[in-house]
Amino acid sequence: MTLEEFKKEVLNFANNRPKRWRKGQAVFNYIDKYYRVARNIQFEDGVDCFYNDDVIDEFIEKAFYKLVSKEN
Repeated sequence: MTLEEFKKEVLNFANNRPKRWRKGQAVFNYIDKYYRVARNIQFEDGVDCFYNDDVIDEFIEKAFYKLVSKEN
């Protein structure tokens, strides 16, 4: 999977999220549920899109690179 494919997958969920969730909250919850790296990014990297929609792209990129590094 490429970064663009990963980003498309995550944002597809976020764009169709439950109405009561913010976009960043949906991104965080999706990555946490399916990839289990969201809390690592939140606490170790200090990037938290759950509360800050401005860092969604950075959060997705960090998640992707953490997943890629786990595979190697």
